[in-house]
Amino acid sequence: MRIIFWSCLLSMLALPVRAERVLIPGAEITLSAKYLPPPFPDAGPAAAVVLLHGCNGMGQTTGLNPRPERMASLLQEKGYAVLMLDSFGGRDLLELCSVPLSKRTLSPKMRAEDARHALEWLKTRKEIDGDRLGVIGWSHGASAVLSLLGQKLPSVRVGVAFFPSCSSYLLRDKYQVTAPLLMLVGEEDDWTPAEPCRALVAKADQPTFRLITYPDAFHDFDNASLKPDVVKRMVVGASRVVIAFNPDASSDAYRRTFKWLSPWLDLNRMPVVTPSLFRHSGTGVGKNTGP
Repeated sequence: MRIIFWSCLLSMLALPVRAERVLIPGAEITLSAKYLPPPFPDAGPAAAVVLLHGCNGMGQTTGLNPRPERMASLLQEKGYAVLMLDSFGGRDLLELCSVPLSKRTLSPKMRAEDARHALEWLKTRKEIDGDRLGVIGWSHGASAVLSLLGQKLPSVRVGVAFFPSCSSYLLRDKYQVTAPLLMLVGEEDDWTPAEPCRALVAKADQPTFRLITYPDAFHDFDNASLKPDVVKRMVVGASRVVIAFNPDASSDAYRRTFKWLSPWLDLNRMPVVTPSLFRHSGTGVGKNTGP
């Protein structure tokens, strides 16, 4: 069953993506992005999701990175507009994966600012409902999601972070999310480990801040361009880390992603937001069991 599921998803990558290249004014640079408008324009203003790539970028040298393209296709099936934001091109960066942390010129905080400008750009579009905006990020982009949703006015309704680095946020005296945030991390991740994220969720103690972890899953577990069950080692700075595709973890994570987005982005399911939603309530930590 999982082979059939991923074969269908991979086959979607061969389909032409109806994406328009757009330019978005940023704080100090002009950002570029791939924009997919709402697939059902006659239905009225739609929800939109901003996608934040990982440290490998949007694929400036090899074409569009297949992961955000695949996610964009699935989000379009849900009726959402999608903005795939490129934080590297305007800064003449190709990738950050091999760059030691101390030498990186682009931080998650800076990328959160990029995302904020992208969200403001979406709010100017007549086909977009500016009250129904979400953000999804991977790795370095996921850390930017944590930075964005840790702000008092994030301009976003909901976020999902695939294997973020939580350590710097754990060092803060207080970290609280101001919009619902779901984190999805592999238990075997040796690049952005699960334990700091587990501690961060427990410390924040908010019902709308959740972590799901996956046994036997490494970093990049939803990267379908890697062969299933084949481990690839990468050199990051002076360290070697493991990345590997895990179809089961990926399938469950995507299912949870869409389930998490729906109450906050779908008109017929939107909850009434009250301050109690963001107060302390349980640890919010779980594994990939149950709905």
